[in-house]
Amino acid sequence: MISGKNKNKFSYGKKQYDIFHYVKVGIIFKGSLDLISMIPGVEKKKVFNVVDRLQQKLGIEALNDYIIRDSELIGYRIERTLNDSIKEYERNT
Repeated sequence: MISGKNKNKFSYGKKQYDIFHYVKVGIIFKGSLDLISMIPGVEKKKVFNVVDRLQQKLGIEALNDYIIRDSELIGYRIERTLNDSIKEYERNT
């Protein structure tokens, strides 16, 4: 007999996160970036680039979703990707 509520919901595609998830990730992630960048000689962009490369290799989807929605962080990623592409082009020509 099937109960009124299906406990094993089937879903497909990319998991959708709610606003509270992004708030939590934003507070923890951006707060950590801001705190670390307060150390003299440490740039927020460089710290972000290290963390972003790592999360891309590990495939941390929740963090990536947050990054692509944040204009400052996606700007850092775009700048890094373009600079890496230019360096690779110059090496190959």
